[in-house]
Formats: sequence, structure tokens, C-alpha cells
Amino acid sequence: MLKKYQPGRPDLLINTDWGIPRDSETGLSLEKLSFRTNVRNLNALNLFKTRFLASLRNDTKINYDTASAWEKGRNLLLFHDRWVTKEEKKQLQDERNAYASIRVIGYLLLFICVPVLINIRSIAEGGITDVALAVLYAFAASVTGSGLIRYARYARYPAILIFLSFFILPFMPLFESEKGAPLLFIMGVLCLYYLLRKTARKILWPKTQAKPAGKKLRPFVRGIIIAMALLAGLMVGYFVYDLNQARHLAADACRQATSGMPLEEFLSRFSKEDYKIIRSSEYALIVPKRGLGRNHCAVIHDGRTITGAKPGYVD
Repeated sequence: MLKKYQPGRPDLLINTDWGIPRDSETGLSLEKLSFRTNVRNLNALNLFKTRFLASLRNDTKINYDTASAWEKGRNLLLFHDRWVTKEEKKQLQDERNAYASIRVIGYLLLFICVPVLINIRSIAEGGITDVALAVLYAFAASVTGSGLIRYARYARYPAILIFLSFFILPFMPLFESEKGAPLLFIMGVLCLYYLLRKTARKILWPKTQAKPAGKKLRPFVRGIIIAMALLAGLMVGYFVYDLNQARHLAADACRQATSGMPLEEFLSRFSKEDYKIIRSSEYALIVPKRGLGRNHCAVIHDGRTITGAKPGYVD
């Protein structure tokens, strides 16, 4: 018999005492029946049917409509040493696969902490803000993953937001080469698919009892909360994308600043609409207006020509 993943959820067939045990009296009768499907003696077959249904009426421990299964054409099959109908076998397999996929997704979220810990030094080069965002993301993924492993309902919406963020992660410093972008996109699509399948939704979004008449607005309020959460996730994603773009702009400005280049010629390349230039007697700061002005390129000069350049940031 398959494992009961959530004994307190009898609305799912896999969590109940489904089917008829093969080694029970009724199960043995069914096994005899499976070998008699090609019997040509109609009288002997009808006699066996009568005795079989009589044994069912006397067996009060079995809560299973086997008589109905007979009328459907004796479509009972052995599945994990228990007799079930074809429809029940299909449902059991689907529910087992849904539970397994949710657990796999949970372990995948726990694994997110590993690349964050391995690359924490390179992330720290981007400043304390990048470290804080990476640690917070890894912590949220760990809590959500542990919840999915236990099929906790609180983990369903954070998991959706995390997998939606897989389409933004390639623009973050950890994946700035964008080589892992296709893999992240595929993982995001697959995880969202298996998390939002009908059976998985039935596990994580169980049907609740009827609400009192005075609480009709509750679904509307819930919709507003979900919309606000999605909006907040999109805003955070855009903020991270904007910070990464500003970092690339500042680094690109420093790459263009070669030693010996005339300072005025170099500064003329940057428009006032996109950059803010702060000049002093020893250096010039080129600050992209994106990313809240956090990143900059410090160009060192002798008054006329460039002697060096170095990217930086302000936290």
C-alpha cells in the first residue's frame, strides 16, 4: 500500500484506506474472478457472482463498492497488492506524482543556499546591499522549501514568487555572465508547472468549508493581498535589475577610460540625461542616474589627461 502523505487529508484518495487488500477474503475472491473471465459456462459464472456478492454483504469491515465494479465490467486491477479500478489507479498515481514533485521542488529551494554560500565572497564585492539581498533570498528560499517538503500551505505563494524571480536572477551580479539564464528559465517554467498542476493545487489549496454569509468580501480582500504581493515582487525585481544595470554602466565607463586619453573628450561621451558628472581637481566621478546613483566610476586625471579609473559604489 502506498504511503499516506497527509493522514488528515481524506479528501485525497491516497490518504485513505483505498482498495481491497489482496490477501483478504474478498481480495482472494477477486483474484479467482480474474482467472474466470474466459469461462464459457454461464451458469457456473452466475453462481460464482451470487456467492461473491453474498460474501460482500456479510463483510462489514470493507467499505468498498466492489459490486459496482462488477457491473462496470470487472475492471479491477492489482496496484501495490490491492484491488482498485482503472480510474482509482490513475488517480492514485497522479496524487503520488504530485506529492513527489512538491517534495522535489522543496529540496530544490533548499539547494539555493549552496551557490549563495559558495559565491558569498564574489557577491560581497558588490557591496553590503548585494550581500543582504542574497542572504535574504536564500533564507526565504530555505523557509519556503522546508514548508513545501511538509506540504505546508504557507509556502505556496512565496514559492510562486521565488520561481517568478528565476526570470530576473540572470540580471543579478551572481549571474552577470548570463550563461545560466536558459537553465534558470527552464527551471522556473517547470517548477511553476508542477506547482500549479490541478492535483498539486488540490494539495496546497484545499477546498475550505462554506463561509458564513457575512464574509462574502473575504475573497475580494484576498485578491487584493495577492495582487499587492505580486506588485511588491515585481517592484523588488525591477529594483534589483536597475541596480545591476547601473553597475554595468559604471564598469563600462571605467573600461572606456584609458590612460593618456584627453579628459574633456572622454567626458563628452556621457549625456547629462543618463549620467551625473562630479568634477574635482584630482578626479571626476561619473555617476549613472540608474540604481539611485549608488554606482560610479572614479576617473583620476592630472587636469588634462586620464591617468586611471576605478569603479566604486556608495552604501
